[in-house]
Amino acid sequence: MASNGTYPVKPSTVPYFYGRITRDEAEEILKDRHSVEGMFLLRESINPLGNYAISVCHAEKVHHYSIEKQTDGMYMIPSGKKFIGPVELIVHHTVNKDGIITLLREGCERLDNQVPVAFRGMTYNDLEKELVAKVDSIRGVNKEKAFGTQREHLVIMVAKNLHTKQPWYHGKINRTESENRIKKAGHKDGKFLVRQRDDKKTFAVCISFKQETRHYLIDKDGNNKFGIQDGPKFDCVMMLIDHYHNKQDGLLCKLTEPCPSPGFDVAQLDRYMSCNCYPEYFSIQNVQRRPSRPTVPAPPTPVPPVSSNPPPVPAIGKRKSLKEAMTQNSLHRPLPQPPAEEQPAWLKSGDWEGTTPARHHEPFDSRRITIKGLGMDANELECIYGSVPRTIAHFDLKRSQIELEEELGAGQFGSVCKGMCTLRSGQKIHVAVKTLKQEDLPAADQEPELIKEAKVMMPLSHKHIVRMIGVCKAESIMLVLELAPLGQLNSYLQKNKGMSHHNIVELLWQVAMGMEYLESMKFVHRDLAARNVLLVSEHFAKISDFGMSKALCLDNNYYEAKESGKWPLKWYAPECVYFWKFDSKSDVWSYGVTMWEATSYGERPYRKMKGQEVIKFLVDDKQRLAQPDLCDDEVYKVMLRCWEFDKHLRPSFHDLALAMGNIYRRLSKESSS
Repeated sequence: MASNGTYPVKPSTVPYFYGRITRDEAEEILKDRHSVEGMFLLRESINPLGNYAISVCHAEKVHHYSIEKQTDGMYMIPSGKKFIGPVELIVHHTVNKDGIITLLREGCERLDNQVPVAFRGMTYNDLEKELVAKVDSIRGVNKEKAFGTQREHLVIMVAKNLHTKQPWYHGKINRTESENRIKKAGHKDGKFLVRQRDDKKTFAVCISFKQETRHYLIDKDGNNKFGIQDGPKFDCVMMLIDHYHNKQDGLLCKLTEPCPSPGFDVAQLDRYMSCNCYPEYFSIQNVQRRPSRPTVPAPPTPVPPVSSNPPPVPAIGKRKSLKEAMTQNSLHRPLPQPPAEEQPAWLKSGDWEGTTPARHHEPFDSRRITIKGLGMDANELECIYGSVPRTIAHFDLKRSQIELEEELGAGQFGSVCKGMCTLRSGQKIHVAVKTLKQEDLPAADQEPELIKEAKVMMPLSHKHIVRMIGVCKAESIMLVLELAPLGQLNSYLQKNKGMSHHNIVELLWQVAMGMEYLESMKFVHRDLAARNVLLVSEHFAKISDFGMSKALCLDNNYYEAKESGKWPLKWYAPECVYFWKFDSKSDVWSYGVTMWEATSYGERPYRKMKGQEVIKFLVDDKQRLAQPDLCDDEVYKVMLRCWEFDKHLRPSFHDLALAMGNIYRRLSKESSS
């Protein structure tokens, strides 16, 4: 921390930070972006913990500069100046060479759905959750210090047990069993597993090499450091394995892929493998790149080197509130216009109210499909969908792979059918199929909305998000999705008024966890509502309908709409209506409305109020939706926090997931007592 009280910018929050990767991997990533002069990235050192490095392009070569943490907590390159953090150091070197071969001109940004990697198969988002959980479990801990000056110590504390959650850790098995497991999984140079030895203190890493299994003892020395004979020492097994993924260091070969332990979650294994090979994970070939834009490689306010007389913190002018902006007539964009009176009846209360026009079809009837009818339970369905490979090749489906069955409903895109999809492996799975009719296809130079939705959904995988299975372009465009047999949450609750309140809170908790994932992936949903929460079972919810979702720009963390539309206004925060800007905090407002819908058993929010009346109610009168009759007081308090006028006062989805989880556990305990 600087002497003027300024906090350093966390490296994981800037788009050019890649996490713990090697210099060779950094070079491959930069070469993939054509080694532009002055292009750079920031990475965390493999060892020791807490140090960083800059990799920068000059004259078509990549140069590396270590950023070492000093005993006073400051950071510097060799013979350079001290800064409070690596990001602040980079800001300085965008305008001053000061020992670096060229100015840092352009940050080599990660792609929209890529997250910095903390360890092999583990992102920084995953690690942050583990760190938060650890701090929360320690009574009386100083959180500011834990996540600040003592962060490296906290990481080591957490990492000591991380190996038990990895696919390559098999627990206490003997040498023969480890060899049998690798043989059964198929020999491949570098395939490995880790087992605990009989003394329960040491381990062994078992590696496939030339169709045989070789065993290396992982011993612990007097300083509680782990290492292989004559190799470097590490604070934990997790860091040791990470090192040998990157360097051979006396082994017959580098570690390449895990031999998964029996019963390890298939979806988790796929996720582990997706970010296991770093250059491939960060390659622009594997993910559609966002449109190029000028890169601002650092925070807006550069932090100068620390000196004996630090400059004063500049004053920040107070921003106008939305209310002030309104009264001063500074709003240049009108409210989205409501449908004209002469339009069809369904449109009068259609998208303006958050519903989807039925187009002469009955709405989705969740009673047509049951879990029992599918012959499996919710967990079985989740295991099946979670195991579907998430690669571009698997997403490209042929018409022969899809069998359409009964129609479930229809909307502005076409229709939704129940169906069966045959995967490349030959496995048949139940699916929902959205179709876009041929007459609704746009001009040749325009991209169908259904394809845009597919591109949004392709990289997303979470148990509380409806996953995309694939896209088929045949007689019509088909978007193939997971099937949620019980349908929309609002419709289900309207027909099942007997569902317990703590059951509803359980579903809302799951929605918060799904939205926390979207937030971490830099996605804004823009249409979160009870109609877009689908039920796999009474105890399993998934967020759906990503037709309005947008990837957030990493430099400003919000999405700005370019034109108005028939938006679901009653679910929108005031800043969305007036400024057309959407971010995760506007999704939080929508989550509050979704909570209200669910706890009122599917009632319509604001009832018969029209758009301008809703805005007057919220902004001028400073009113909020009333507490539903059967709603728990603590749940309503969470809603009110979601509806804070100043979005900066609203909780994050991480906070909401924690709060709703705590409330659910309390209500469950009360209901069983």
